[in-house]
Amino acid sequence: MTTNTSTATRPTRRDFLKSAGTVGAIALTIGFEWTGSARRALAGPVAPSAGATFAPNAFLRIGSDNSVTVIAKHVEMGQGAYTGIATVLAEELDADWARVRVESAPADAARYANLAFGKIQGTGGSSAMANSWMQLREAGGKARAMLLAAAAKEWRVPVAELTVEQGIVHHAAGKRHSSFGALVRTAAALPVPDTVQLKDPKDFKLIGRHVPRVDAAAKSDGTAQFTLDVALPGMLVALLKRPPLFGATVKSFDATAALAVPGVVKVVQVPRGVAVVARSFWAAKQGRDALNIEWDDSKAEKRSSAALMTEYRRLADQPALPARKEGDAVQAIKDASRKVSASYEFPYLAHAPMEPLDAVVRLTANSCEIWAGDQFQTVDQGNAARHWGY
Repeated sequence: MTTNTSTATRPTRRDFLKSAGTVGAIALTIGFEWTGSARRALAGPVAPSAGATFAPNAFLRIGSDNSVTVIAKHVEMGQGAYTGIATVLAEELDADWARVRVESAPADAARYANLAFGKIQGTGGSSAMANSWMQLREAGGKARAMLLAAAAKEWRVPVAELTVEQGIVHHAAGKRHSSFGALVRTAAALPVPDTVQLKDPKDFKLIGRHVPRVDAAAKSDGTAQFTLDVALPGMLVALLKRPPLFGATVKSFDATAALAVPGVVKVVQVPRGVAVVARSFWAAKQGRDALNIEWDDSKAEKRSSAALMTEYRRLADQPALPARKEGDAVQAIKDASRKVSASYEFPYLAHAPMEPLDAVVRLTANSCEIWAGDQFQTVDQGNAARHWGY
C-alpha cells in the first residue's frame, strides 16, 4: 500500500488526524511509551478534523461511530501484516472485528520505528509481528481499561463488575450496556494507565483463529488507494525506459521524436535509463515509445537460466563462510549411521509488487512530500533529503 513520506517538514498530528479520521466524529487515540512517565489521553470531545498532540507511538483511534482504526507502522505487502497487526490489538481491546479497519502510519520514526531495526521505520525480515506484539497488546489493553473506567464512571459501578465483548461494555447486574463509541467522550478525559493486565492466551478469541483479512475487500472492489491514485494540481508524469538487460546502460539516445509528442515536456537521462516527462500518462507513454535509444550491454547479464543454475551449483559446492561454529559438524555427519540429503532448486522469482512501482513527489523550496510504495520510510526520507539538499 501507499505510504506518504515527508522530508524536512514532517506531517503534524493535526494533519495526520485530518487525513485519517471521519470529519465530525469524536475520537479517542491511545498512545504510550516504554518509560514510566505520566501521560494522559486527550481530553474530549475531540474531532479528528481539529487534531491534537498525543504521546508518541499512537496505534489506535476509536470513533464515536464505533469504528476502531488501527494505525499500522508496518507495510502491507501481501503477507497479511495489516490483518495480523489489527488482530493483536483488537484481541486485547475485545473489539468487534467487523468494526476494525487499518491505516498506514505516516513516515515518522520517532513514533513508528521498527524496534528490530533500531531507530528507523521499515518492514522486512519477518519482523512485523514479533516487533509489534507487545506494543499492540499494550495499546489495546490500555484502551480497554480506559473504556471500562469510563463506563464505571458514568454508571457509578465498580470496574470489576464490568465485562467487554465485541465492542460492547456490559454491566450484568444493572442490565446496562454501552458501545465503545458512546464511551469515547468520557474515556478520552481519563489518564492512560501505566500498566495493564493482558489476556491469558487461553482466553484469546481472535489470535490463532481465522478472521477475514482487513484489506481483501478494498483490494477486490477497487477502493484501495495506491500511489497511482494520487493526483495533484499541475502534476507532471514521468515514465522510465529501462534497458532490456540487467546491467546495460545508455550509450546514446535521440529524443527528437519523443519531444514532438504533444504534452511531452522534457526527456532526461537517469542512472537506470531515460525518463520522459509529460503532462499526462498517455503523453509520457507515447513519448517513451518514440525514444530512440542505443544501449551499451558490454557489462550486462547475458547468461541463460540454465547457465546461471550451473553457476549456482558450482558456488554451492564451495566452502561457505560460517556464521557460527559449534562442535565438529563434518565429523558428526561422517559418523552418522543414517544420512539424508536433498537438493532444492527454484527459478528466478521477482521481488515485485502487483502495484506498479511509482511515486508522487511534491517539492517546494523547503519541503519534499512523497507518496510511494515504501518499505523503508526512514531510508527514503534520508535519501530524498540528501538529494534535494535539505
